Amino acid sequence: MKVVQVGDIAGVACTLHRGLREAGVDSNLLLLPKQPDPELEREPGMDFIRKPWRMLAHAALAGRVLTRYRGYDIFHAHALYNIPMGLLRKLDISNFHGDDLLEVASSESISGKLMRRATQQSRKVLVSTPDLLEVVEGLGVEPDKAIFLPNPVDVELFKPRPSRVTLGNDDTIKLFHPTRFQEKKQNRILFHAYRYLQDKYPLSLYLVHDDSGTPYVEQMHALIKRLELKRVRFLPRMERKLLVDYYNASDIVLDQFQLAMGLISFEAMACGKPVVSAVYRRRKAYPEEPPVFNAVTVEDIVDCLTFLAENREKWEEIGRKGRRWVVRYHSLAVVIRRLQEIYRQVLL
Repeated sequence: MKVVQVGDIAGVACTLHRGLREAGVDSNLLLLPKQPDPELEREPGMDFIRKPWRMLAHAALAGRVLTRYRGYDIFHAHALYNIPMGLLRKLDISNFHGDDLLEVASSESISGKLMRRATQQSRKVLVSTPDLLEVVEGLGVEPDKAIFLPNPVDVELFKPRPSRVTLGNDDTIKLFHPTRFQEKKQNRILFHAYRYLQDKYPLSLYLVHDDSGTPYVEQMHALIKRLELKRVRFLPRMERKLLVDYYNASDIVLDQFQLAMGLISFEAMACGKPVVSAVYRRRKAYPEEPPVFNAVTVEDIVDCLTFLAENREKWEEIGRKGRRWVVRYHSLAVVIRRLQEIYRQVLL
């Protein structure tokens, strides 16, 4: 089986590519990197389109696919990259991860219309969180074509280990919230909950700097100042693989409070940390419930953090349960087996 993936979101395609090659699949990954990455370039099966082609990204991708990958068995496009692939041929796989689907594919822009067309014509449509199944079906995709493929987690990288960083030199309970500031992630309710708790328990809150300059980001910075939040610190933006040290240096990880759990939740659980996040329950996504503290309101977050602050002796067991669950349902080997099943269905 010869597979080519196009595009990447949050490193998911890179992880899938490595897993496919480890499983013996002839996998290639076509990328348009923003910056050179010598380490990535040394990996087998990686293919790059560089400047000045980035200015004509879709045309460059189409040309590369026609000249280099014409005879491949599976064409698997991530996010916006299903547009040029869809124009070339009926796509085998369209794969969505969140913002790509919620914002672009649902819009009336030219990109949105082209993405919807490519998605509807795809043989299978994969989503990385179960809540996106409803969105895909709302775009006219038949339910039997829409499939939840869990985000793969490298459980050998994301695991409990001594951290190479230190979050402060105090004895506070260190809360880590690396989630981007976006309205649909409802960061604001965390800040209101933290204000209520900051004088009741020895808490500190670590955020990752977001320099996107969107109105919501500006609102969140203003909210933090207006609420007079104490012991809040901003960390610089970092590569995903560096997050493992910050997960391990923290005590509790908080993800998002409206959408279903994201990759941050799974990576933190793999590191053995208690996680507070919204949990999707409208459809049964897993054979067993994730051992996560479900929170979608200010009161929920207050209750979850109060329990954790008053029961430190339970953190370790909570962390062990979380890691076992991630290994069972999100480890790379498990996800790759499922992806190979989907590829075989496409080839029937």
